[in-house]
Amino acid sequence: MSDGLEGIVPCMHVWYLNHYAGGPGIGKFMRAYHLGCAWVAAGHETTVFVAQYHHQLESHAGLEPENTINGVRYVALPARQYEGNGVGRLLNMADYCFSALRLAWRRDIDPPDVVIVSSPHPFAVVPAWWLARRHRAKLVFEIRDIWPLSVVEINGTSAWHPFVIVCGMVERFAYRVSDLVGSLLAGAHEHIQTMVQTPPSFVYVPNGTNTGKFVGSKPTSTFGAEAFSKIEAWRREGRLIVIHPGAQGAPNALDRLLNAISFLKEQGVSEELGVMLVGEGRETSKLKAFADERALDNVVFCPTVPYEEAVWLIRHSDVGYAGARDTPSVYRYGISFNKIMDFMQAALPIILPINASYNPVSEAQCGVVTGSDRARDIADAILSLKALTPAQRAEMGERGRRYAAKIHDYDRIASNYIEAIERA
Repeated sequence: MSDGLEGIVPCMHVWYLNHYAGGPGIGKFMRAYHLGCAWVAAGHETTVFVAQYHHQLESHAGLEPENTINGVRYVALPARQYEGNGVGRLLNMADYCFSALRLAWRRDIDPPDVVIVSSPHPFAVVPAWWLARRHRAKLVFEIRDIWPLSVVEINGTSAWHPFVIVCGMVERFAYRVSDLVGSLLAGAHEHIQTMVQTPPSFVYVPNGTNTGKFVGSKPTSTFGAEAFSKIEAWRREGRLIVIHPGAQGAPNALDRLLNAISFLKEQGVSEELGVMLVGEGRETSKLKAFADERALDNVVFCPTVPYEEAVWLIRHSDVGYAGARDTPSVYRYGISFNKIMDFMQAALPIILPINASYNPVSEAQCGVVTGSDRARDIADAILSLKALTPAQRAEMGERGRRYAAKIHDYDRIASNYIEAIERA
C-alpha cells in the first residue's frame, strides 16, 4: 500500500567546500549562496566552508568564524592573508586544505550526508575525500575550471612545472574517488573520459541567475557613484555604453578591447561610444597606460565596487563585454563566466570574443560571438550592435534573460543537483 511518500527526496546536510565562496557582505561570487538558499528552502541543511582570507572578499579584514545568511551557514576556515599569485597564495591554499581536514574532529557541526568540493584549484578534494569517508557521506567534485589544463593553456605555464604536475595527479585522484562530478562546463564529461578509464557519474550544474530576484542597488560608494554619474552623462549624449565588470588580468582580454576602441577611434566613432571597466587586476596599470597613450577619452576605469552596485551599473549599460583569451583547447568543453549570467539577468546584449563550444550566448542568440579575440573582430561586433535600434538591442537582451530564466535559474539548478546526488 502506498504511504504517500513516493518521490519525496529525504532532507540532507550538505557540506559545500568552496575556497573562494561569496555571498551578501562576503564576496561577489554568489554561487554558493544561491545554491545554499535553494537547498535550505527545499529543507536541506547547508553549511558553506570558505577561507577566512581570500582575494575575492569584500573586506580585507577577513571573515568572522561563523555567520548565517538567510539560513545558509558559513564557516570560515583559518587561512593566511596574501597578495598576488605568488607563494603566499599557494600557502593560503594549503592552509585551507589543512583547516578542512580538522573539520573531521569538530562536534559543533552536524555531520554531512554529502560533501561537495568546489574550487578553481583541485587540492581541496583531498580533505573533502577524507571527510566524506569519515562521515560515510557521498563525495561530489565540482569543476569550475579544468586545472591544470586552464593553467597551462591560458596562463602559459609549462606542462612540466611541478605545480602543474601535482594538479594533474590530484585531478585524476578526484575523478577516481568521487561518487559524482558536477561541472559548470557542459562538455566537461568529454575531458573526464580522457583522464580515467571508468568515469564517475556526471551532472551539468552551470552558473545561474535569480532572474527578477536581484536587481542591484544604486551606487553609494565613491567609485560606484562616480561611475554611475559617467554612465548617465554618456546616456544623455546618446552613446552606446559597453561595460566589463570583474578582474582585469591577462586572461580577460581587455587589451584586445582597448585595441578595438583605438581602431574605432581612428574610424571616427569614439564619440559615439562609452566604455566602463569596473574592477582591478594585474593588468590595470598597463591598460590605463595604453588608454592614456592612445588618448582613449571614452574609456573609464572604475575600481572594484560592491557586487550590488556592479549589477546596477550593468543594468544601466547597453552592451556587456565578456572578455577572455581565445583558447579553443580550454573552451571546447564550455564556458562558465559569471559576468555572462549577470548580463543575461540584466537583459544586456553580449560580446563574447572567443570560439567556445556549449556557450549560452550562441544558444540564446543574445549577442555576438566573434570566434576570435582579434581587435578588428571585437570592433566589428561593437559596430554591429551599435547599428541596431534600441528596440532591437532590447529584444536581443530579452532573449538572453528568458533563456537564463529557463535554463540557468538557481532554484532549478539546485534541484537538479540534489536529484543527481541522490542517484549517484
